[in-house]
Amino acid sequence: MAWALGAAIGFSPASAQIALPPVPPTEPIVVTADSAAQWIAGSEEVWLLQGNVTIVQGTTTARCVEGVLWITRDGQPGQTGQGGLENRGGSKVVAHLDGDVRIDFRRQGTRGRLADQTWLGHFQTTAAVELKAGTVTGRPMVEPAVYHRAEAGRRQLGAVRLVQHSAPIDGVAPDGTTPGDTIPKSTRRMRAFSRSNILVQAQWSTDPTTNQSTAVIDSGVNLIVDGLADFDSIDVSTDRLVIWTNGLEGLDTTGQTFQDDDLPLEIYMEGNVVFRQGDRKISATHMYYDVRQQVGIVLDAEILTPVPEYDGLLKMKAAVVRQLGRDRFYAENAFVTSSRMGSPGYRIQTGSAIFEDHQRVAVDAITGRPLLDPETHQPVIEHERSVTSWNNLLFIESLPVFYWPVMAADLEEPSYYVSRLRIKNDSVFGTQVLTAWNGFQLLGIHDRPKGVKWDIDLDYLSDRGFGHGTTVKYDRPRSLGLEGPSVGSVDAWGIYDSGLDNLGRDRRHLVPEKDYRFRLHWQHRQQLASDTQFSAEVGWISDRNFLEQYYEREWDERKDQSTGLEFKRIRDNTSWSVTADARLNDGFTETEWLPRADHFWLGQSLLGNRLSWYEHSSAGYARMRVSSTPEDPADAASFSLLPWEVVRNGERLVTRQEIDFPVQWGPVKFVPYALGELGHWGEDINGNDLQRAYYQAGLRATMPMWKIDPTVENWLLNVHGIAHKVVFDVECSLAESNQDMADLPLYDQIDDNSIEAYRRRLAFHTFGGPAPVPTRFDERFYALRTGMAGWVTAPGTEIADDLMAVRFGARQRWQTKRGAPGSRRVIDWIELDTHATWFPKADRDNYGNSLGLVDYNFRWHVGDRLTLLSDGIFDFFDDGQQIVTVGGFLTRPPRGSMYVGFRVLEGPIHSQVLSFSYNYRMSPKWVSSFGTSIDFQDVGNIGQSFRITRIGESLLLSAGFTVDASRGNIGVQFAIEPRFLPKTRLGRVGGAQIPTAGLYGLE
Repeated sequence: MAWALGAAIGFSPASAQIALPPVPPTEPIVVTADSAAQWIAGSEEVWLLQGNVTIVQGTTTARCVEGVLWITRDGQPGQTGQGGLENRGGSKVVAHLDGDVRIDFRRQGTRGRLADQTWLGHFQTTAAVELKAGTVTGRPMVEPAVYHRAEAGRRQLGAVRLVQHSAPIDGVAPDGTTPGDTIPKSTRRMRAFSRSNILVQAQWSTDPTTNQSTAVIDSGVNLIVDGLADFDSIDVSTDRLVIWTNGLEGLDTTGQTFQDDDLPLEIYMEGNVVFRQGDRKISATHMYYDVRQQVGIVLDAEILTPVPEYDGLLKMKAAVVRQLGRDRFYAENAFVTSSRMGSPGYRIQTGSAIFEDHQRVAVDAITGRPLLDPETHQPVIEHERSVTSWNNLLFIESLPVFYWPVMAADLEEPSYYVSRLRIKNDSVFGTQVLTAWNGFQLLGIHDRPKGVKWDIDLDYLSDRGFGHGTTVKYDRPRSLGLEGPSVGSVDAWGIYDSGLDNLGRDRRHLVPEKDYRFRLHWQHRQQLASDTQFSAEVGWISDRNFLEQYYEREWDERKDQSTGLEFKRIRDNTSWSVTADARLNDGFTETEWLPRADHFWLGQSLLGNRLSWYEHSSAGYARMRVSSTPEDPADAASFSLLPWEVVRNGERLVTRQEIDFPVQWGPVKFVPYALGELGHWGEDINGNDLQRAYYQAGLRATMPMWKIDPTVENWLLNVHGIAHKVVFDVECSLAESNQDMADLPLYDQIDDNSIEAYRRRLAFHTFGGPAPVPTRFDERFYALRTGMAGWVTAPGTEIADDLMAVRFGARQRWQTKRGAPGSRRVIDWIELDTHATWFPKADRDNYGNSLGLVDYNFRWHVGDRLTLLSDGIFDFFDDGQQIVTVGGFLTRPPRGSMYVGFRVLEGPIHSQVLSFSYNYRMSPKWVSSFGTSIDFQDVGNIGQSFRITRIGESLLLSAGFTVDASRGNIGVQFAIEPRFLPKTRLGRVGGAQIPTAGLYGLE
């Protein structure tokens, strides 16, 4: 029972090896796992197993989450193998099992089980050792933590370590070495292990006059030299090796060969050379290396190295590589690729190049201590990589397609000259060739500013002209002469436009207002001292339709491009800001602030936490500048200013404050509150000064309820217990103002420029005349009904008027548990939120209907991959909004995703839109995506898009088409992207993620 007692009290590999009952050696060993990595270390096979690991031999079955195996095949009887275990012939497996270890076996006819978190033991067989894994890769660049734990446990049982040394951390190295085993300062250590079943044998000779020793090893050897400068060590495997050094008469293969690091040590390697230094790997046929000087020469070299922001590895092959220093290489007749193929489909060929790779241990800026990888517990290595090359040719297969005489590149971003290449054709722009070039590489700027990325855009649009621009993104520790971290971007693009704008419907042939059309957009944010933040933005556009034509998605979805600057300070629950804004674009209505100051104080406790105080005060000089009339007659025919768009300027002084008195009464929390505002406007909509006093008083109440039933079980729906949680809330409010909201211009605009442009046309296309539209469809009164005037932090200061409302809400969650038994997590299974508003003075506040703004939002997460959803919002006055959406979303990563939805809109606008889209990886080589939208009311077809991508070994080739029915436009697209580009768009098709070339080794 000793083995059972040992398992019960938690033996670990560090303390003992727990032996299992013997299994007949004639039984084979079968090992399975989800994934594995395999390599050769000396005479052993090393297998790193991940996910559902199972080892079966006879009646013994071992299971765990992950593990490491060392396999010695065809051992001779009577030999003592590594680990101190005697070989009895056949094959031996030393196993380290990790994570939820369970070993089932039979002993004298009785079943037994050993359970622990880790286990170290061995299996032996004269039959076969068979391994099956879903995916098998080579040795990882950085071994995971489980490998180091396995090495540590095996070492304490007498195993010989065969991998590269790592410096001790916090007194214990990843391989289990203790401070007593560390290398003395200014000393290096050499260790030699056999690369095959033949023991390492070195022929030593010493010249007595020079004291130089020479060693020749021709039996296959793995040599490790550690204790070098900084964190460094080298790990060499080769068929034949010659060593030149001083002061040594032999090489102790137990790992105890030490010498001063200032003594010469030179190594010549020949045959299947693998040289590791840091996380750099060099493969070659011949190599010479001077350890002390860290210089050398490599013939027929292949270098694999990781690159930031890139999942795979870059490979460089060269006829000759000279190592000029620890981190500096000179290559002749070299090429660079991320492909692992012997003859890659694409490559950058250079006549000669200098490659620099500065490696150093990353240090925590605050503590000064080395940063450690949380998984491997190894030091994090930082790199600064750059290359300068001459006579560069880009080859696709055997065809040279691009030449550049000199290239200087920082390999932080491993794209070569061309960052993007797309080819399109449609009836709006004609044939388009769109390219983005790395600006630093194109101009040969070697020392680019750290944290700066620069692209130069050169485009050809056959129906419009030549486009040109630049994009700069930066993340810098200081900018603009100010100390403090900063981020920002500059995007500029322009074109001499020789065509007509096609914006859809009745605006398909608009004459541009400018011949040279452009946009300049700069955004900057910087953190200064004393919790102060500085922001600046410039948004300059040549004409009103430029963004809608050339940057439609940005026009529809992103914020307005404004021009201004702001200083803001946030501390605890207070903040202040000073803002100045100017308008550069006369095609849009904007407010200039010259300047404006705001102060917020939120949730401040008063009278010993009995009261809470909220405050927002603002003072500024405003100048509203309204949009100019379009120059094209077709565009001007459906243009009119909105009711609040008037040219006005003057001071605005407003303070809004609220006092809350929270009271807990049983399960209900009551919050009586009073809100008041005093404001002054230098000019109202009629040009007169205006003073406004506004107040709102009310009561908010919240009550949570829940019920839990752990007995509910349904394996089909993956439901294990139900918890129903509800939060009911209600707010009753009464608001009065001494001025009408409609008397004020909207200095704080509610909608973006794109929505305002649509509203100006809405009056003509929907209501048959110029503005104004009926009041019930005015955005100001909609914002008032939703309760914006009751927010101290409301984004629209002018929104406030008489209103009486009672708002109801219920937020419901049905929660359950999902996951493997023993590790289940709580998830929201069903979500349902509902709200409604009752207006006691319906004629004044809600156009004759007491009930309005009824909405719901429903989500049912049927499974981890399927979600059913629906939402809606309803008003009940004439032509009030009636919007309902139902749909479902199915995802199956990494294969793809699918969405289908149906939306019904009734009101002044009527539509019934069916939408469907999918992204699917059809096979390892093909990915497709498709989307369509159809309106079953008057509009009919809205549009479609389709794209299919061929995943090649070297390139991603994508072809597709788009249909835009509103513009009468059918376009085709063709794109080419090398798979090593870090910003690839083709590689991110919905849930069908395309791995980087070479990420999993040879494909």
